[in-house]
Amino acid sequence: MAAKALNIEVCDQTISVCRTARHGKAVRISDAFVFPTPENCVSDGVILNAELLAVELRKQLTLHGVGRTKNVVFSLSSSRVAVREVKLPPMKKKLIASAVATNAEDYFPIDLKSYHITYTILEAASGAKPYNRLLVLAVPVSVIEGYFQFAEKASLTIKAIDSCGNSQYQAVKQFDFKGVSVFMDVDSASCIVSFIREGKLLLQRTFSFGADELLNHYMTLSGKTRADFVQVIHETDATHPDFAADKLLSLTDVQNDLQRLVGGVLRSIDYFNSSQSGIGVARIVLMGLNRHIVGLRELIADSTGIETLFLDNIPEFAQFTGSYPGAPDYVACIGCTLAPLNLIPKQYQPAKRLTAETDDSTIVPGIILCSIIVAGAILISASSWLNYVSALNDLLTVQNEIGNLQTAQQTYQSYVSFQDAENTVNALLVSTESKNADLVSFLAELEDKLPSSLLVTSISCTNEGVSMNLSVGSYTEAAALISALRSFESLERVEVSDLSRSANEAGQGRVSFSINCFYGYNPYLGNVNPYNNYFYDSDNTTDTTDTADSSAVPAQ
Repeated sequence: MAAKALNIEVCDQTISVCRTARHGKAVRISDAFVFPTPENCVSDGVILNAELLAVELRKQLTLHGVGRTKNVVFSLSSSRVAVREVKLPPMKKKLIASAVATNAEDYFPIDLKSYHITYTILEAASGAKPYNRLLVLAVPVSVIEGYFQFAEKASLTIKAIDSCGNSQYQAVKQFDFKGVSVFMDVDSASCIVSFIREGKLLLQRTFSFGADELLNHYMTLSGKTRADFVQVIHETDATHPDFAADKLLSLTDVQNDLQRLVGGVLRSIDYFNSSQSGIGVARIVLMGLNRHIVGLRELIADSTGIETLFLDNIPEFAQFTGSYPGAPDYVACIGCTLAPLNLIPKQYQPAKRLTAETDDSTIVPGIILCSIIVAGAILISASSWLNYVSALNDLLTVQNEIGNLQTAQQTYQSYVSFQDAENTVNALLVSTESKNADLVSFLAELEDKLPSSLLVTSISCTNEGVSMNLSVGSYTEAAALISALRSFESLERVEVSDLSRSANEAGQGRVSFSINCFYGYNPYLGNVNPYNNYFYDSDNTTDTTDTADSSAVPAQ
């Protein structure tokens, strides 16, 4: 972008123009002026008559001595621009564009074929905040087409098109105020309210109304026409030398005419307070062409109870703009060159062209340079050819070796295939193994060794063993039963619950108890008492293998 460019904000009632140049972190304004928009040329930021508007713009540029500047940056103010704040998970910046394009239909439930989608990153994912906060915009391509037609007829070259909301945010975000500041740009037909804290945009609202009711009321009473609109702004400006609205408008008229504008601000603040718990608005800053309109500051301050001041009273803004008179009138124009959004569709983005100018004084050095380049190219080509021949020979050698190894490769692949099959069979064999297979041998021993008087009231089987509820005639039979179970070859361990004696329906005494049998090798068969440690210290070497059965049987 050129060092100097025309920054233009096209609104329904007025067109603001200023010429700026970056100076470090500041912006220097060399020219700025406002003129009325020709009738039936602009509606809601959409250019209806590009030719008539271009003629008026060229006339004003020549009148103010900036007709030679050809580069232009537009700040677009229109309610037809759809805006949506979204959050995306952490990702690389180069992937955000494709993520926005993929989810665009979810963000905007409209036919996106005739819209250009763009975005700006409000907050990048960092620290404990696991998301990227974006502001996504959908701009009708037909609106952008109007601006290109307008620029072409006015003999201007578009370098960028920004949205008014982003332009204003870029112009005021660097001011380090404590708490949340509400920047309110008051135009005749619209109003943009931005909630900013520590340079971050927390919320932005755009109203399709502004100070138009009061301005139109005054125009009617004063008999002025649309051609006098700039003069009407001066006469309703409470700080301007031409201020005269107090002679025609009463206090009640002012309150009624500004009621909708003040109400919109109140609703925005209420919504912000409800969505941002614990964060309050510290101040309201008025800016724009109609910031000084009669009664506005007082009504907002009284309605909200919040400090309300003008952008003119902020020293940081004066330093940022080099104390240019009336700079708060052109906030959108100033900010549109700082970090403009990509509102230009691909079909309107000019291709980059490389141009070169030559004259007679540079021909000889050019010929010498070209000769050196040609000689170097020949040497490089010769070296490349030799390297190619050598690489080709190596390739042929490798291909021959590969052909000789084909048989070995097939043998290896067969070996790997057989090995995989063997592993599969072994895995299947392991999966079929189950301790529950010992159940058959256990039942056989149970039928062979236990007395016929045994009554099994319930039995349950698992992969680990068998649990039974038993009933016998006496404690002696119970002891014999337990001793017999511990002699089973299929059982590793037998656990017995408490024995209880009771009489059955016939009056006969029965001893009932539960027993858990676990599959495995029986240690008793090898003269090993598994409960030896329960009765003797680990250092005792006395042989107790023959006392295990009797110790587990209670006395009758």
